[in-house]
Amino acid sequence: MADRYRNFEELSRCESGFGVHVRDRASEVTILAPHGGRIEPNTSEVAALIAGDHYNLFCFNGLKENDNRDLHITSHRFDHPQALSLVSRSSSVVAVHGCTVNKPVVYLGGLDEQLISQISYELENLQLNCEWGNDRFKGTHRSNICNRGRLKRGVQLELSRGVRDSGSAHIKISLAVQSAISALKKNRER
Repeated sequence: MADRYRNFEELSRCESGFGVHVRDRASEVTILAPHGGRIEPNTSEVAALIAGDHYNLFCFNGLKENDNRDLHITSHRFDHPQALSLVSRSSSVVAVHGCTVNKPVVYLGGLDEQLISQISYELENLQLNCEWGNDRFKGTHRSNICNRGRLKRGVQLELSRGVRDSGSAHIKISLAVQSAISALKKNRER
């Protein structure tokens, strides 16, 4: 399904049923939910759990009664100024998305293969199914919001309905991503 709007400026001229939640913690890590609220339900909640009190957080939330899909801007065209500002100052970027797959699975994509590998390891340790390299959820476009950080590589998490609808899965995902970021930071400092 094609997006209704090409960019945030176009969307903001025509729509008002959205909200933005930003926490700039001057961190090297930014967690985003570019399709939060009623666009891809529960992605903002998962992003906030991952960010905790330590990482930057950006959530673009659909708040309309109906037709929140109209607020979807494809990740490689997502250009909200506050999101771009946070991401451009970050060395690690994780974007949380939702897909319509029913089975409980986290699809991993993006260009930060080290962090993807570490997140995969952590998710499997917590008995949460994950797949890396699914053709539908690659997240490898250079302009994808997750790949616009200082290192030009990031991670895209696509959460299935089976994961987004489970509070216990939200906690596991947040713990796995936090652990992966910490482990990668220690490896990069060596």
